[in-house]
Amino acid sequence: MRSLTVMSMWRTLLGSAHVTLRIAATVLAIVLTSARPAPADDGKIVVFVCLHGVVNSQMAAAYFNKAAQERGLRFRAVSRGIDLYRSVPVRVQDGLALDGLEAANTPQQLTIDDMAAADQVVAFDQLPADRRRRADVTYWSGIPLGIDDYGSARDQIVRRIDALIPTLAAATEPAGDKTPLQLETKILLGDVRGRIDHLAVDLKRQRLFVAELGNDSVGVVDLAARSLLRTITGLSEPQGVGYEPSTDTLYVANARDGSVQLYEANEYKAAGRIELGSDADNIRVDAAAKRVIVGYGDGGLAVVDPSTRTKVRSLLLKAHPESFQLQPDSGRIFVNLPDARAVAVVDVASGKQLTSWPLDKSGNFAMAIDHERSRVLLVYRSPAELAAFSTDGKAIAATGTCGDADDLFVDAKHGRIYVSCGAGYVDVFEIDGAAYRLIARLPTATGARTSLFVPELDRLFVAVRAGPAGPAAIWVFKPMP
Repeated sequence: MRSLTVMSMWRTLLGSAHVTLRIAATVLAIVLTSARPAPADDGKIVVFVCLHGVVNSQMAAAYFNKAAQERGLRFRAVSRGIDLYRSVPVRVQDGLALDGLEAANTPQQLTIDDMAAADQVVAFDQLPADRRRRADVTYWSGIPLGIDDYGSARDQIVRRIDALIPTLAAATEPAGDKTPLQLETKILLGDVRGRIDHLAVDLKRQRLFVAELGNDSVGVVDLAARSLLRTITGLSEPQGVGYEPSTDTLYVANARDGSVQLYEANEYKAAGRIELGSDADNIRVDAAAKRVIVGYGDGGLAVVDPSTRTKVRSLLLKAHPESFQLQPDSGRIFVNLPDARAVAVVDVASGKQLTSWPLDKSGNFAMAIDHERSRVLLVYRSPAELAAFSTDGKAIAATGTCGDADDLFVDAKHGRIYVSCGAGYVDVFEIDGAAYRLIARLPTATGARTSLFVPELDRLFVAVRAGPAGPAAIWVFKPMP
């Protein structure tokens, strides 16, 4: 009997404590709700608003803050509601937790002060006129409610955040120090999964070809319409693509089966196949000499005659070729051999290797030729470094760059170098005599290591695989003066 009495006493005490805690939590919530958020270090605030302030606006503020922190953007986001609910639904809390996040702030009512203090207002629902006043509001319509379809809402919100951040970043730059590359648009590639490799362009039709290696497909992008035109399927780990204008043919090099598949470049009907044995990789089109060159296997460059669509010669190398570049006036090809830590120099006419430059660093995948200055540029992965050589192999300059680079281009018009890196950046260097000065490091997305600069269009195209930044897409950057 006594033990029952003790247990009853404990239940009473615990019940009282529980009530006390609930009262304390309610008081704390009221205090926090009435408190205004501290501004970011430079006073930049983004206010996300939805009807109740506990679902889409909370998700957007949380994912924005994560992206802003990763990219060094000095903005902070908060969540507000029009007709406030007092708690964030468990479904939303759980979804955020799976991505390592939590609600951006306690639920708070949107006020006139919020609108006045905001540098950017993004609303999911129509704002009342009395609270909007003259504030400039961006509406994100068409996004499902996160409590109903969290995954879809998250993906669409993250995609729009990814498009918003470059605009905010550009707005915070000093007037005299604008970014050298401006993100102009993002062209979605459809349901493409896995790694994306190299790109090529058909200037006549303004079409971009995207080697979607992990998806066994090639995307055909209409650059004029800024949309996906079609997807060529049934490939075998496509790595390299090239457009040959004299025969109007698209070439696709496949890693898995070592083939090069040919397509008529209007309707993209199959037009032939060349067997190289294994690991067909980069493609270069020598339009003036009317030949196509493909790297493949354990060490070879295949020379293809476009008129007969057959391999006419193989140039042997001591390791698998990665990026290689043509020097048309000399008939030479400079070839990156990262497995051999070397650059091979090959004469196309004789089919012989003229020389080889030993390298003291590794991971020389990316290469470009600065024809104006007669320099060969490489990017190492270990350590991450941009290096310049004369065309006879003498070292000229070296400087650090972003990690996991796979493409490198010279922008002769603007006197710049562009390096795209899987670490999630594009580095922009200014050419200053023999030196290369890093002037900008622009955020892209993890794994976005491949790109294509097209001087005729004055655009840099960066291939971004599907991931936290959103679905697979081509990010289009415009060089700025």
